[in-house]
Amino acid sequence: MYEEIAKRIAEGYDNGNMTAVFHFQVLKNAHLLTGVDPIEFCKRVGVKDSYQAEFRKMINVAKLMAQLGVELTDPTA
Repeated sequence: MYEEIAKRIAEGYDNGNMTAVFHFQVLKNAHLLTGVDPIEFCKRVGVKDSYQAEFRKMINVAKLMAQLGVELTDPTA
């Protein structure tokens, strides 16, 4: 999973969309990432430690979405 996320983030970097891709990947995989240490996640996917704040935000957004019954429509995207 980490390798795939890192690959997608790198592609986003190449296209100038790294932060958006990072957010999307965390949201998409939040069900697998809840409880993961944000600093460890950042290291494993090859982004700066400062992205740990973004990781936490997206995990919180995913939790809110779940509480409100909102789902991503295509989990394979």
